[in-house]
Amino acid sequence: MARLYYLLLATAIAVCAWGAHVALLEAPADALQGNVQRIFYFHVPLVWVSFVAFVGGALMSIHYLKSRRVKSDAWARAFITTGWAFTTTVLVTGPLWAKPIWGTLWNWGDERLVSFFVMWMMYNGYILLRATIADFEKAARIGSVLALVAVVNAALVVAAIYIWKTASHPGPLFIQKGGSGLVDPLMRKAFALNFLGFTLLFLAILIARYRTEKSTSEEYDFDT
Repeated sequence: MARLYYLLLATAIAVCAWGAHVALLEAPADALQGNVQRIFYFHVPLVWVSFVAFVGGALMSIHYLKSRRVKSDAWARAFITTGWAFTTTVLVTGPLWAKPIWGTLWNWGDERLVSFFVMWMMYNGYILLRATIADFEKAARIGSVLALVAVVNAALVVAAIYIWKTASHPGPLFIQKGGSGLVDPLMRKAFALNFLGFTLLFLAILIARYRTEKSTSEEYDFDT
């Protein structure tokens, strides 16, 4: 199992490195946004794995509430803490993209940005709650409920992309007017590689995080 894990990790790093090379050096600059659009190749895959993590955390939380299995709670914590890390990078890459294109790092009037920030704060609350409540079963139970509430907000974040059209946040960039979007095969290759690379990296970090969460709960029975 250890060999398979290190193979996964090495593959993830290799694909991410390849994707970064294509995105930064091989793919042409966007016709309208120029080189700053290259952040897209990293920003969108980071958003993707963030949502995957939080859906996974919610599913494991449901399983814990039904079965009270410590293993399910450990997976839920692993999913959510890993997702929190990726979500934080989304909140970094987004403003770096926004500033040169829309003239501001952040717009509190943008419903899509604010809903994503609220989602991030809710998962901050989950992590803080799990760290401060000493009673394991109580923390796991309350944390599971919070994870379910938070994933509902995550669904609203996805819906907000289609509900609100705001000037300070881009729409779909795959094909746009004026030669903008992923019209070049190298652009699509860069996106595909980074999408795959970050997904594999997420899985590698998730597994490592689960092992950590399992070890911190080693006094509990993982078979029940």
